[in-house]
Amino acid sequence: MFEGLPTCEECEAKLRSAQEEPRSCPDDGGIMRKELVLGVVIDRCPTCGGVWLDAGELQRVREGAAKEAWSQALLVGLAPIM
Repeated sequence: MFEGLPTCEECEAKLRSAQEEPRSCPDDGGIMRKELVLGVVIDRCPTCGGVWLDAGELQRVREGAAKEAWSQALLVGLAPIM
């Protein structure tokens, strides 16, 4: 669709997820909603709160959380200087 055009990773993830079929929650059968978490689109059940991650997404969320924590630690460390 936007192949070759400059887009951010977050926008690309949203565009890809918009083309996916909605998933049913394996626990209660409800339709899961797509959410963007640390740059990764996950499926979350609005009823039970269950989360579905595709292959490799847990690792990407962990990596995003580590980067976020590092960024926050860096900002806290620089706060007295700023």
